[in-house]
Amino acid sequence: MAVFTWEALSWTALGWHESSWRQFRDERAMAEILAPSMSNSNTQASSGAGIYVMPAKPRPSKHATPEEAKKAAADYEKARENGPFVYAVVRPGRREMSMSGNLLTSFLRTLVCATLIAGMLAPAMLAYPARIVFVAAGGLFAGLVCELPMWIWFEHPGRDAIVKVADHFFAWVIGGAVLGLFVGKDVVITKDM
Repeated sequence: MAVFTWEALSWTALGWHESSWRQFRDERAMAEILAPSMSNSNTQASSGAGIYVMPAKPRPSKHATPEEAKKAAADYEKARENGPFVYAVVRPGRREMSMSGNLLTSFLRTLVCATLIAGMLAPAMLAYPARIVFVAAGGLFAGLVCELPMWIWFEHPGRDAIVKVADHFFAWVIGGAVLGLFVGKDVVITKDM
């Protein structure tokens, strides 16, 4: 519950996640451009919702000559280098938003994560502060594994990556403080006789 509470506050009250988000100058014009441009048979049903990348990596047909394939690859590299580059999750139409449903899903995800880290912590013979560090290291690991690839490969802003990694770390410092009270084994020092 402690991690879930931190994450809820982190996303709703702190405002540090949204601080690196940018806005198009004319959102209405962008919506008019995007909606009719979304037709991809590989996305959810026929709605066109999905992850869009521009420029899209070329997929030459099996009938393309080696020269055509090479030119398409070179054109793609040039377009990617020169920009604009876009990596976006796009939903073209209406969707009913359910805050209670999202909170429930988030809580269940956090419960699964806490159960997994508790299972790793349970056999460890560590003092209470070391239990907190153990769980916090798990949070840091999750942040580095989940968030840095987006910075490396999809040009997410560095500040955004730092905030997301820090958010994972802080959440699991708090989680470690709670889990450490109930999970793990105390260090026992015995004297030889």
